[in-house]
Amino acid sequence: MKKLLAGCWLAVLPLATLAQTRSAATPWQQQVNYSIDVSLDDQQHVLTGKEELQYTNNSPSKLTFIWFHLWPNAYRDNTTAFAKQQLRNGKLDFQFAKPDQRGFIDQLDFQVDGQTAKLEFDPNNPDIAKLILPKPLAAGEKATITTPFRVKLPDSFSRMGHVGQSYQVTQWYPKPAVFDRKGWHQMPYLDQGEFFSEYGSFDVRITLPSNYTVGATGKLQNPDEQQRLDQLAAATALKKTQQDFGTDLSFPASASETKTLHYVQDRVHDFAWFADKRFNVLKSGVTLPSGKQVASWALFTNSGAQRWIKGLQDVNDALTYYSQWVGEYPYSSATAVDGALSAGSGMEYPMITVTQPDAIVHEVGHNWFYGILGSNERDNPWMDEGVNSYVEARVAERDNPLAGQYEGLLRSPKASAALGIDGLEANALNQVLYQASASRGLDQPVAGVASAEYGTFNYADIVYTKTAMLLKYLAGFLGQEKFDNAMHAYYEQWQFRHPYPEDMQAVFEQSTGQQLDWFFKDMLATTNRYNAAVSDLLVTNSQVKVLIRNDSPAPFAVPVATLDAQGKVLETQWTPLLGRSETDEETQLDFRREGVAAVVIDPMYLTPQLNRSDDRRALTGTFRGARPLRLKPLSSVERWDRATINWVPVLGANTSDKFMLGAAFYNSPLNIKRISYLAMPMYSFNRNELNGIGMLNINVLPASLARQIVTGVLVQRFERYRKIEPSITFSLPKSAYNAPQHMLKLANTSIYSQDANELQQARTTTSIQTVEYQVRGGNALQTWNASVEFNHLTPSLSEDIASREASLLRASATYQRFYSPKKRVQVRLFGGRFLQKSDDQPFIIGLSGSPDYRRQTFFLDRQQISDAFTAQTHQTDDRDGAFKAYLPVGSSRWLSTLNVQADLPVTPLSVFADFGAAKERFVVANGRDRSQRLFYDAGFVFPVFKNILQFYFPVAGSQYENGLPSSRKDFTDRIRFTVRFDQLNPLRILDEQLGK
Repeated sequence: MKKLLAGCWLAVLPLATLAQTRSAATPWQQQVNYSIDVSLDDQQHVLTGKEELQYTNNSPSKLTFIWFHLWPNAYRDNTTAFAKQQLRNGKLDFQFAKPDQRGFIDQLDFQVDGQTAKLEFDPNNPDIAKLILPKPLAAGEKATITTPFRVKLPDSFSRMGHVGQSYQVTQWYPKPAVFDRKGWHQMPYLDQGEFFSEYGSFDVRITLPSNYTVGATGKLQNPDEQQRLDQLAAATALKKTQQDFGTDLSFPASASETKTLHYVQDRVHDFAWFADKRFNVLKSGVTLPSGKQVASWALFTNSGAQRWIKGLQDVNDALTYYSQWVGEYPYSSATAVDGALSAGSGMEYPMITVTQPDAIVHEVGHNWFYGILGSNERDNPWMDEGVNSYVEARVAERDNPLAGQYEGLLRSPKASAALGIDGLEANALNQVLYQASASRGLDQPVAGVASAEYGTFNYADIVYTKTAMLLKYLAGFLGQEKFDNAMHAYYEQWQFRHPYPEDMQAVFEQSTGQQLDWFFKDMLATTNRYNAAVSDLLVTNSQVKVLIRNDSPAPFAVPVATLDAQGKVLETQWTPLLGRSETDEETQLDFRREGVAAVVIDPMYLTPQLNRSDDRRALTGTFRGARPLRLKPLSSVERWDRATINWVPVLGANTSDKFMLGAAFYNSPLNIKRISYLAMPMYSFNRNELNGIGMLNINVLPASLARQIVTGVLVQRFERYRKIEPSITFSLPKSAYNAPQHMLKLANTSIYSQDANELQQARTTTSIQTVEYQVRGGNALQTWNASVEFNHLTPSLSEDIASREASLLRASATYQRFYSPKKRVQVRLFGGRFLQKSDDQPFIIGLSGSPDYRRQTFFLDRQQISDAFTAQTHQTDDRDGAFKAYLPVGSSRWLSTLNVQADLPVTPLSVFADFGAAKERFVVANGRDRSQRLFYDAGFVFPVFKNILQFYFPVAGSQYENGLPSSRKDFTDRIRFTVRFDQLNPLRILDEQLGK
């Protein structure tokens, strides 16, 4: 598939072909030949079939059982591995699916050579079962296995299913798991992570209403249906515009008569078919270099028909160029189908793919790596998705050197200049997402990670994009011709044979004559940060001698070029492999002197470097290594020819400073540097003062234990206070996926207030030492987090008042669970206690929100000037006790609360209820003190923008004299709100998305 998830692999190789391709590395391979009859009930969305397969045991082992995949059972209920992975990846649709939307396989009755055989289901995975053989299957023997089956097709939650009467019939029949030199490979059906099945032959008969058009694996054996498809293709070819196709997507009635379509195919490991009564049909074909004719087909609905007309040429391009660069396509046809798929932009099967038009080359290209080579993509996804993405990019780049993820921006001179990407190679932009992830310590290795172990972002970015990037780098190092020869050798030696990474490496080493551990073991299988630098230059009359240094933890080589005064490349040389030992970390390259103005490492952006600040060195000038500095909006891309400061305009307002106008200046968040900064000056027109925020961080990515360590200092000034907060933050664990995430922060905060503050004193400085720990976990269905925070607070008041210290311990835990796809219930428990008992210490724990001593919350009216926006009275931060109603309650001893909020069905409203208790407290209500230790409130929440701007309407609680509002004004005066501008912070959003 194109950029997210992928599909299935099955089938087996006839014995004659298998014998020809055996080698010492893989002396044997199992074989499975299928004969399947199936019929479709398009009213109940049910398949009814019978299967006979011949299983040949070519292994040296005697088999007493065979693992079977019964993958439709992945859609049975919420206990399956598929259902759990959906939650991990942020999807709730299947979790709340109705029974008639789900799927399963049943009515199984296995027999082996005519004897009843027992089926033992895996206790943890209902889509895996062990078929106990009535008698052992010796090496070299064959067994005939039969069973009827029925499949209820689910709605389209992933790769298999239907949308109305549009059918994607994949992973639909019982199939043996792969048994090879590494053992059994039984595996549950997953959405992220594809499939692995035995090669063989298929003889399949499909019965369905006669007005369906079907695309399938294999060669169609029905002459009348072949003629019908040709007629449909001729009629479709006459249509040239979208208007010719129309926009009707309704399903016609199914014909009362049926037809049985017959398909046969050998040397495949899976069989898939797609059926729709609305399909338009286009047909073309290519002639391969050997003279072999291959038919190409496109089946599509009226939606986006013009893109599909181009898509047929994309099928031809894939057949042509993959055959040229990888190896000749062995089958008679290739088909691209428009389907209602819910897993990424496409999904491939032998000879056929369901896809979006823009992903056709990628999906058809999977025939080579998923289909013909058939590696175990569940364990080694890069061997299919990544290698395929590399060849796909070559197809796109043959006519368009700017082809890549952001080619639209590069084609627009105005947009590219404004964003600072003018003059860049597409390679530089293709590395952006990897750099964003790696610079935060969120990336994962290309190799050695199973599909299910990747974060959802990394599955796309690392498996697809980074693999393609690194293979392009390897092709540059080896030379394109040597690389292509090695790829051809790999394809010829391992087609139809399930290669592993070590097999690919062995072929590449044998073909190129080079040892490539540094690439396959170091570069692919680690998250090493690579960097090279120009150490020194020596210029003579005829030569430029360049010293190149490897500053990486592993060996690699880099291309080095000389440039003229206009930045044009004059000459390029590759270094030898640097860093294999301490004595070869540097090397000298000699270039011609004529016309050279500068030297640069990797001018084409082939290497996986995060930092290019030391890649360029000019021959003359005072600052020969300095890059020109540019000011660009939003964000920028790492490049060797310039440095960039990014900026955006900013607006602000509060009741003290009034309207503020300013700008934020920072280095790009797309590639976090070791030293990052933010300067955000904002001018207050009311006070004629300069406010704003400044931040300087040092980012460290440890080799183990912690994922990231950030040491920094934050300075901010608003509302006539100044805050200085140095801190150090540890993000744990090393991996950011499939485990609770931990954060430990130590901070020392100083707040200098020029105006009266919450202590009713002027010109005070408050010093707060903080140790904060947070942990969070969960999935799309339920999330939880907990935090513990210790504060040591010291107010330094005016000279006539003694300092009074306090130590405060806070703890909270929150649990959230969805009861429908968009509705949730939240429960929060909070407790806070002062560890030092002092009757006159000025600090409190707030029942209706925190006093915010560290100035962590943006308040519109912190100084309580306005009647409408008053901090705490009307705007709350939902911290400390987090009561939605305002009760002026604080404790200098302890406070505990329980907060509950639940979304209501149908309406956008939520309901809330809060319960609290305090030891020592003060309560001011209606001008008089009131002794009380237990508190409550209840009411409604109206989310204007969920999690950003919410209004609270308390309808009952301790804030009212008798528990209920005494008048309309009593009710409206107590409406409160929260504003969470931090949720709109683009840096936070980017970090969150990268961390998924």
